[in-house]
Amino acid sequence: MREAEVKRRLAEQLRAEGFLNLRVRYGQEPGIDIEAQFPDSRRWLYIEVKGTRPGGHETASRRAALDEALWQIFSVYDGMAVCAIALPDTRGFRKLVQQILTPLSQLCLHILYVGEDELWHQAPNEPLPHRIASLKEALSISA
Repeated sequence: MREAEVKRRLAEQLRAEGFLNLRVRYGQEPGIDIEAQFPDSRRWLYIEVKGTRPGGHETASRRAALDEALWQIFSVYDGMAVCAIALPDTRGFRKLVQQILTPLSQLCLHILYVGEDELWHQAPNEPLPHRIASLKEALSISA
């Protein structure tokens, strides 16, 4: 799934759940891909999105995408926001995340896997992702 499609699906879900001040950046616009505020707490949510990339070595491409996502999250994290990385729901991305799960958990990063018809969430300190119906409920763990 391409990055724009992952963003579109997440933005639709966030709108439907009443998130405030939703901003989605497409293309080469600089900054975090998705930012919004939780409707109840007004706490900020930052999501960096990556998608599959054509050509090249798939493992190296996924690793580079995850590296870029981490850099973007680190550049906006202020100690108060809820931060997540959203990836296509593929075996390759899941395997890559599992390899660095301990440091990701220490950083309190949420991982979202976006599939054709499903959304999965892996909270910090959870060994495996689980299917979710609500981003607000899943991410409110730390909101």
